[in-house]
Amino acid sequence: MPSGFGDLTVHAHQLVSAGDLAGAQRLLADALTDVDPQPANASPELAEAAGLQARVLLAIGDPQAARGWAAFAYAAATRLYGRSHERAVDAAATLAAVLHRVGSDARAARLYSQVILELTARDGPESQRVLAAHADLATVEFARGQCAMARDRLQDAWELHREVYGDGHPSGIKMLAKLGAMERDCGRHTAAQEHLALAAELCRLHLPADDPLAAQVAARARASADPDHVCAEPEPPARETPVVPAARVPPAD
Repeated sequence: MPSGFGDLTVHAHQLVSAGDLAGAQRLLADALTDVDPQPANASPELAEAAGLQARVLLAIGDPQAARGWAAFAYAAATRLYGRSHERAVDAAATLAAVLHRVGSDARAARLYSQVILELTARDGPESQRVLAAHADLATVEFARGQCAMARDRLQDAWELHREVYGDGHPSGIKMLAKLGAMERDCGRHTAAQEHLALAAELCRLHLPADDPLAAQVAARARASADPDHVCAEPEPPARETPVVPAARVPPAD
């Protein structure tokens, strides 16, 4: 382990906060070049740096490069802390996001299910992190053709988020716009129009006019349905996938 690795990771976090993703990526890449490639030998500082590098690479649009570091960070964090620890859950969420971006949706769904169960046990079913994880899992389910399951999960998550955090919370507006886009792709045009129009109205009421989310919602409302989308029959969950309740249904004790 290079000396000062923890300080270097702090510096990389500062670069990310300042918007210099390319600088953070270069800094971490140089530091990670000669590390031991075995997660079993990783220190907490190395696991954190690898996870940060995975998130940075994902943010700059290179999920293939992020995949190795995300898997390394998840394996290391799980060994160091146990699967239920905060850092291991964060690493699982990062790996799930990376896997979804590279098309490994079956494993991404399993990891998001694990994240939801762990966060629900710690934070409760109404926490923002749990509801955001439900939205992420819905995106993966939709990509797998499990459209009805995905739409129902996302609608439950949005409705509960709206009840708990109000109409104007950006995360809830983002869920609603994503739900409208899913419905449009599935040919449910009336529901899609209603939800996209409501998302645009909530942006107008609660967000500054120049807020990036308002622009994203407007662009999503103007977009056309995905011509390549196919609504497949619901798939049974993989045997090793834990059963994850909908957002409104807390897991059994």
